[in-house]
Amino acid sequence: MEISYTRYRIYRECPWKYKLLFLDGRRIPLVPKSSYGLSLHRALEDWLLRGETSLESLRESLRSKWLTDGYPDEAAEARWYSKAERVLARFHAEESSRRSRLICAEKEFFWDLERHRVRGKIDRIDQAPDGTYDLVDYKTGPGVPSSARVAADPQLRFYALGAGRALGVPVSTLTMDFVTAGERVSVPYDPSGEETLAADIAAAANAIEAGEFAADTRYCPRCDFLAECPYAKLL
Repeated sequence: MEISYTRYRIYRECPWKYKLLFLDGRRIPLVPKSSYGLSLHRALEDWLLRGETSLESLRESLRSKWLTDGYPDEAAEARWYSKAERVLARFHAEESSRRSRLICAEKEFFWDLERHRVRGKIDRIDQAPDGTYDLVDYKTGPGVPSSARVAADPQLRFYALGAGRALGVPVSTLTMDFVTAGERVSVPYDPSGEETLAADIAAAANAIEAGEFAADTRYCPRCDFLAECPYAKLL
C-alpha cells in the first residue's frame, strides 16, 4: 500500500479512526482554525512555487487560495482574513532577511519500504550558507513547543527520512516555522532513529493491509468523532 504521514499518524492514534476516515470516507468539517491554517499553507505554497518576491504577490496568493468554508458568518471570516494578512506581512519581512537559500518548496517524495510505498510532501528545504540542509515545516497554531519536542516530532522525522531516502538530501537541521506566532524553532537532526521509524511505518502499513482496526481509546478526548463513536471513552 501507499502510506503517507497523515495515514501513519492517524493509524497510530487510533486504527478505528483510520477506518472511519480512509475506508468509510468520513470527513472532518472545517472550523475557523483549520480553514485559516489550510489557507495560509496554500498561500505560502502558491507564492513560493511561483518564485515571487513581493508582498503584493503574497497577498494575491492569499486572496486566490483563501478558503471560505468553516466560518459562522462573514464577519468572523473577515476577522480571520485580516489576521492572515498581518501574519503574512510579517512572514514576508522575515523571509526577505533570511540568509539561507530556498532549495525546494512543497516537494513530494516517494520511496519503497518492503512491499509498500511511502509518500510525503515537504513544506520546504533550505540550504544554509555553510551548505547544510534545513527541513522546514510550517505551523499555523498559536503554541510554540520546546526544542526537545521539535527534535522528537514524528512528522519532521518522517519527512527527514523521506528527504534522505527519496531525494538524496542529507538533512542537518529540523525547523518548525510558527507562522502565526512569528517564531522559529530549529534543532540539529539526529538520524539515529531512522531504522526504528522505518520499521514502525512498515508495521503500520502491514496492519492496515491486514484489516486490524481495533479502537485505541487513549486518544478519545481529542477525537473529532467522540460524540458518535461507539468505542469513545472520556478519560
